[in-house]
Amino acid sequence: MKELTEKERLLRAIGCKAVDKVPVASFTQTATLELMKASGAYWPKAHREAKLMSTLAVAGHAEACLEAVRLPFGLTGEAATMGCEVNYHEDKTDFTPSIERGLPDYDNIRLPEPREGIMGVITEAVKLSREAVGDDIPIIVGVTGPFTIAGHIRGVNDILTDVIMNQELVHKILESTWQVSASFANALVDNGADMVALIEPTASIIGPDFFKEFALPCLKKATATAKAPVMLHICGDSMPLMDMMVETGATGVSVDQKVNIAKVKKAVRGRCSVIGNVDPVAVLQMKKTDSVIQDCGRILSEGTDVLAPGCGVSPYTSTENIRSMIKARDIYCKTTFKRV
Repeated sequence: MKELTEKERLLRAIGCKAVDKVPVASFTQTATLELMKASGAYWPKAHREAKLMSTLAVAGHAEACLEAVRLPFGLTGEAATMGCEVNYHEDKTDFTPSIERGLPDYDNIRLPEPREGIMGVITEAVKLSREAVGDDIPIIVGVTGPFTIAGHIRGVNDILTDVIMNQELVHKILESTWQVSASFANALVDNGADMVALIEPTASIIGPDFFKEFALPCLKKATATAKAPVMLHICGDSMPLMDMMVETGATGVSVDQKVNIAKVKKAVRGRCSVIGNVDPVAVLQMKKTDSVIQDCGRILSEGTDVLAPGCGVSPYTSTENIRSMIKARDIYCKTTFKRV
């Protein structure tokens, strides 16, 4: 097989097609303190300003050698644009934004246009990133999942109580949030993104029964309307949810370090690709280069379709350790990988 461009390789890999080598990318956040220093783009401004967001995201490719650009760096852009109060942790370069206060009522949830507020900043940052890297480098956009947005605007503790005590309200909120996820994802694709990472951390803690009742229908609708491939990322031990994750129609599942790639591959049975799952803290942040390479080799041998962090990269991760993922892939593909 001829050598593929990074975009061709990643698109083929997530589509379960033959590649010349396993891609190395991140479907979760990629910014680190070292990349901020190298690029001159720092949090928290890089969460709110399109040019800085793009510059820092592109550094993940240019400096850390990840084979895709991934942005943004947090999960609050949709909620902020919908009217939630966000804490950007001013004067801190190692914090992602967090929700301070949700919406005051849920009778008339406004569906923002994707070019409004922080959603508009992210949309512009995608456009700037495409201009910066050209057509052969893939751009991955993170979009917050419907249930997680519902937790932002209602409050996580309240939404977890509501799935038992006030199910009608949960369905009402989700009818709005899935549309926000879907319209935002498509606007990002229209402005240059190649694939969508749909991130649903809150849905991982409600259990399979409530996931089936609340999260699954919304994820299916958001995925069905997507203009580009969707990779679904759920934190924690997602094995009990794996069949439903595939049922969403996602092109691939991005899995946490708490699960075994070989078991995930067996569970999905070729119905979608599998992405992951290097431990972002215990391995990428904390271990030395040789140990990172060794752990990545294990994950590659288990059959991951894309070598990637299992969750968001820690800001304290060294650029050298991120590059070690590429080294591990190159070693594996020279000795073991079969191009079929």
